Amino acid sequence: MINFEKFELDNGLKVIVHRDKSTPIVAFNLLYDVGARDEDPTRTGFAHLFEHLMFGGSVNISNYDEIVEKAGGQNNAFTSNDITNYYITLPKENLEHAFRLESDRMLSLAFTPKSLEVQRQVVVEEFKQNYLNQPYGDIHLLLRPLAYKKHPYQWPTIGKEVSHIENATMDEVKSFFYKHYAPNNAILVVAGDVET
Repeated sequence: MINFEKFELDNGLKVIVHRDKSTPIVAFNLLYDVGARDEDPTRTGFAHLFEHLMFGGSVNISNYDEIVEKAGGQNNAFTSNDITNYYITLPKENLEHAFRLESDRMLSLAFTPKSLEVQRQVVVEEFKQNYLNQPYGDIHLLLRPLAYKKHPYQWPTIGKEVSHIENATMDEVKSFFYKHYAPNNAILVVAGDVET
């Protein structure tokens, strides 16, 4: 059995803390209750785009990965139809860095035209590489609408069509962020040799 404490902050953030004294490493996991299912059918791929945009820095922290690496940690993320999950593992002595990084990008993600364009191109290339430039790569694009007639699972996490990301405007991107990436739509799990 895994023992943990669970509580909710005044801002709606749900928190789970598991103390494990056997390791000097802490796992810091921030799960947002947003995925491809939450997208407008005419603007798909936004949750996956944000998986990338969130690493583009915040107003106060321009290089997210560098801070994690200098703190001896590593990070990554994944998006599904239902959730978007960001995680960091780092030495327990450097846990404060994870709190600072995540709170800053949740509060003040840097929305710059350059960041949007860079990440848009990354996602567009990923779409082309995995779905359009592979033999039978488009099978999931074609099968999902057959399996799900009136459900947001009709499209994969990367989106229905590449043009949705290619034509995404800054206003649309900001609107999606402010609607979904807030404390009351997230669960934070911290596991390691920590005290609540």
